[in-house]
Amino acid sequence: MLTGLLLLLLAGAGIAGFIKKHIFRIKDPDLQANLKQLKEQGWYQELAEDPRSSWLLASFEEKGPLKDVYYVKQLLENDGSKEGFIRYIREKTQ
Repeated sequence: MLTGLLLLLLAGAGIAGFIKKHIFRIKDPDLQANLKQLKEQGWYQELAEDPRSSWLLASFEEKGPLKDVYYVKQLLENDGSKEGFIRYIREKTQ
């Protein structure tokens, strides 16, 4: 019974995604454009120029949170998320 419910939920999510993408023509946000905008931020450039934190940022871009377009948008739009991200990078690189 639980398996059937999970399959039904998965099918519903797939149908909703199809409708969103093909019927309403709503596109997912562009990761590269948002990442470019993030890299133009002064605080990000400061972290990227620091040799202690640049490797961590590169790692995050390859297989970490910076591969998620919604996380990148959160960093751009929310000051609390940005401050937490900066604090995390600084703690990990000291």
